[in-house]
Amino acid sequence: TWKDLTDNVNAMATNLTGQVRNIAEVTTAVASGDLSKKITVDVKGEILELKNTINTMVDQLNSFASEVT
Repeated sequence: TWKDLTDNVNAMATNLTGQVRNIAEVTTAVASGDLSKKITVDVKGEILELKNTINTMVDQLNSFASEVT
């Protein structure tokens, strides 16, 4: 039905919004020098690749920071 379709689209949009917010929160923290955060949302596909890449970047920055201090 039309209601089911719109409910599913709304659920997908809400899910994507939550994923993007978590990614934005972590990248904003990194930009501010806070390397304690990781992306934790459950994701798939290209967003999973982005999550893994950003989390790896945070790990590497932490490693570099510990070598310097």
